[in-house]
Amino acid sequence: MNPIFPSILSTNFFNLEAKLDEFEKSRIDFIHLDIMDGHFVDTLSFGPGLARALKEKFPFRLDAHLMVSNPAKMIPHFIKAGADWISFHIEAADGDAPGLLRLIRDGNCRAGLVLNPDTPLEQVLPFLPMVDYILVMSVFPGYGGQQFIAASLDRVAQLKKEILGLGSRCLLQVDGGINEA
Repeated sequence: MNPIFPSILSTNFFNLEAKLDEFEKSRIDFIHLDIMDGHFVDTLSFGPGLARALKEKFPFRLDAHLMVSNPAKMIPHFIKAGADWISFHIEAADGDAPGLLRLIRDGNCRAGLVLNPDTPLEQVLPFLPMVDYILVMSVFPGYGGQQFIAASLDRVAQLKKEILGLGSRCLLQVDGGINEA
């Protein structure tokens, strides 16, 4: 069974603790944190303080998806806050994806790259030996409630073929517009 990493982005924050209690009772292992800085994407969400608070109160592992324009600045904060997995968008790497991946790994976290729906697959392929996972966006980042982009399934299949061809242990995540269908 593939694990589900529910996002809390659309949760009513007045009911967040009740929702997290529900997740804990349902034996959810991971919580996906959509971290948005208002620059890389227009939306502003939450920061490392929420990650720290979640780690203090709940047993979840945290998957911090950094939709930020300066991941080098944010990564250390999320490592310190207790994130277990950290990913950033290849477009925000400023040509230093290997250095950012190393920074995440040096913090004892799983390191991931994010692939937007309109970003060529070829941009992440050189990094497959260096990453623990690729997060394939199946919507455009920054806004909840979007429809799943069906072409994302082809991108996942292409990536899986590349990963298997390399003999890599890289995992794949899919983010956005996912429902039971």
